[in-house]
Amino acid sequence: MTTRRETLRRSYRLPLSLGRRVPALTADVSRGGFSAELSQVFLPGSTIDGYFLVDNEEVSFKGHVVWAQAGNPMLSLSSRIGVRFDVTPDGLKRLFTKLDSRPRKLKAR
Repeated sequence: MTTRRETLRRSYRLPLSLGRRVPALTADVSRGGFSAELSQVFLPGSTIDGYFLVDNEEVSFKGHVVWAQAGNPMLSLSSRIGVRFDVTPDGLKRLFTKLDSRPRKLKAR
């Protein structure tokens, strides 16, 4: 099953902290939200807050978990979650402006 996206996702790795307790790493980021890999899993519908580390600055965010996939520590598989922002953080808006100015790599078909 596929999900219709409202915004362009970019594969971009950003370190982040969820609730200032759980470290994670983004798999992709968009103006609408992000997916992240982490050691724990959050339930869909959970309210979440935290911060991204962008150019050594903390960029705070608030959002909701829209999907979650539990990992398996025995197989060294991280859990994954998808988060929708309540409001796109200003610090990420600057990052997207910078990413949008880069030339795009087209995949060969």
